[in-house]
Amino acid sequence: MIVATVMPGFLTASLAPRIRGDFAFGDSALGIAVALFYVVSAVGSTPAGRLIDRVGAGRGTAMAAVATGACCLGVAALAQSAASLTALLVLGGAGNALGGPTVSKLLRREIAVERQGLAFGVQQSGAPLGALLAGLALPAVAIPLGWRWAFVGTVLLTLVAATGAPRGGAPAAATAGAPRPPGLGSVHALGLAAVLASAAGVGFVSFLVTYSVDSGMSEATAGLLLGGVSLMATLSRIGVGVLADRAGQEPLRPVAAMLAASVAGYLLLIAGEPAVIAAGALLAGALGWAWPGGLTLAVVQRSPGAPAWAVGVLMTGLFTGAVAGPLLVGLLAEHDLFTGAWATCAAFVALSAVTLVATRRWEGR
Repeated sequence: MIVATVMPGFLTASLAPRIRGDFAFGDSALGIAVALFYVVSAVGSTPAGRLIDRVGAGRGTAMAAVATGACCLGVAALAQSAASLTALLVLGGAGNALGGPTVSKLLRREIAVERQGLAFGVQQSGAPLGALLAGLALPAVAIPLGWRWAFVGTVLLTLVAATGAPRGGAPAAATAGAPRPPGLGSVHALGLAAVLASAAGVGFVSFLVTYSVDSGMSEATAGLLLGGVSLMATLSRIGVGVLADRAGQEPLRPVAAMLAASVAGYLLLIAGEPAVIAAGALLAGALGWAWPGGLTLAVVQRSPGAPAWAVGVLMTGLFTGAVAGPLLVGLLAEHDLFTGAWATCAAFVALSAVTLVATRRWEGR
């Protein structure tokens, strides 16, 4: 389900060069559209977590599927301007807000503790898998058939995901009246780290295709590069989860180390040469996008009585960063200041790593 709910935002970014063939859709408009998708996701995630703790994951799955499917069908059939496309992404943002807490609650209950690192790593690999599909959609669907058919394909993906998802059992009605969840300070500190890492990662992914094309890559090659970045991120998220399970510990230390190392990848993008862009992008994808599964496991460990709420707080941070990142990178891109954009992304991931280290020390871990 996570793969389906993230698709509207990623498809909009990946297909921007083709969308511009139908109506005006510049870098600023792209930044605003992607940002609005994540604004709705950010505002809705914490309330969605509380809702899912009450009504259960089964109903959450249905609600997420309806919102995402309606968004993609609406874009395919009705989007005739940047304004109408952006407005339709509001529905997609609502579906995205519901997706993370719903799946996390299900995994927390159904998966043994010693395998939850892998489970949450696989869950959070849904986002880069969505970016992978969005990148492949450019050469495989949008170029030969038209960009609207990529959104139609996402409607079908959403239906398949909803049909195959476990129902999630009965709602946990007692959670609605539960006391304030434990680990409040730590959960919000990890949410702050997510803001910073997400601002870098989503800003980077949202403009990777357009930056690569402007730097001399073909559209098809740029789409394949986005797919490669997403594949690297998928594998690294799963790897962090496996490492946490085997070590029997929370994963903040390896996540902080990977974020710090990803600074090099963002800085390599500044070179502006296609080969160096590819190397930097793959490095940033492998290291700078590995964190969501590890942080999801960490917040669930810190709030076992209200896992959907904790993941909702984390996702609010993630989506808040996902709003700020595309807006900032889009603003700089509009003025041909990509050097500043990539340097800013590097600074964000460095600050995120520092936040994780400080959180561990504050907890005495």
